[in-house]
Amino acid sequence: MTEAEVEDLNNQASTLMKRGIALLEEVRREAAIDALYCFDEALALRRQIPASHSPFQGYLLAACLLNRADALVRFNDAGPLAAAMTSYEEAIDVLRALPMDADPRYPRRLAMAYQNRALALQLRGHEEDAAAAATAFADALVVLDHEYSAGIEDRDYLRGVVWLNLSNLHAGSEASDAPVAAREAAVRALACVADAESQDIQAANVGLRARHALCRLCATSLSQMTDQTASMPDDVHEATDAVDDGLTLVRAWERRGVEIFRGVAFDLFRFGARVYALYQPQFLAEFIGENMDPAQSSPGYVADPDMTLAAHEAQGFILRNDA
Repeated sequence: MTEAEVEDLNNQASTLMKRGIALLEEVRREAAIDALYCFDEALALRRQIPASHSPFQGYLLAACLLNRADALVRFNDAGPLAAAMTSYEEAIDVLRALPMDADPRYPRRLAMAYQNRALALQLRGHEEDAAAAATAFADALVVLDHEYSAGIEDRDYLRGVVWLNLSNLHAGSEASDAPVAAREAAVRALACVADAESQDIQAANVGLRARHALCRLCATSLSQMTDQTASMPDDVHEATDAVDDGLTLVRAWERRGVEIFRGVAFDLFRFGARVYALYQPQFLAEFIGENMDPAQSSPGYVADPDMTLAAHEAQGFILRNDA
């Protein structure tokens, strides 16, 4: 096969891939079917090119397989999910054969292949899938932590995403050590994005979701306490720090006109108010005032119906404490 023929096949496949990716952005269910057709056509074209042509050709072949798998997952049905697993596994095999230190795109795509396979395993939900998903997340982290991944520009962000997904996986487990594992993973996710979350909106999203995960774990722990008058549990300090730091971050983004974090802010605010009311009531009024001051966030933030509701509930805690 001549280089001109290879280029022509790749150009045709690239056009189909872009079309398929655009279709996946559409909300209609039929769009996933149309996208899958595009990815299958692109895959058939790239399979015509010998695997020995170049490592980058393997990278392109894996892209087709991974997009095909992602489209199949959208159907959330047993047959398509099984087919998706096959595509993920073939893509991983193709990528693992590439020289990882030759191009940072190779380990990045391999790490994302492991992660997306793990998410698909969680969605499928077979008895053995949780353990397999945990292994796949761990495999993704091994790739990202390796020295050949040093050139990946968003490596820390990707690490944060994988750790956060691993935290959520453990949080849904009934194993006795699951809460500890979930907490450790959330803390690691937070550490990965700590230096970037004030400037990068995607990093901020991971950081806020990690804090939200820590608060959920704390809420579960507190709900299982039999003596509500006992001294303050150690994880309350971690939870209030997560709430305060998270809401400070949301308010900073609000001052820039970014409103997408209000949902998580509402949850953090409500949880924080309950914890302060129960364990540190002397700080509750300050907590409310800080979060409902438009000068620290934005007028729209403090006037948001959910935030107003949360503030009203928090004021109710003060009244009950004073009664």
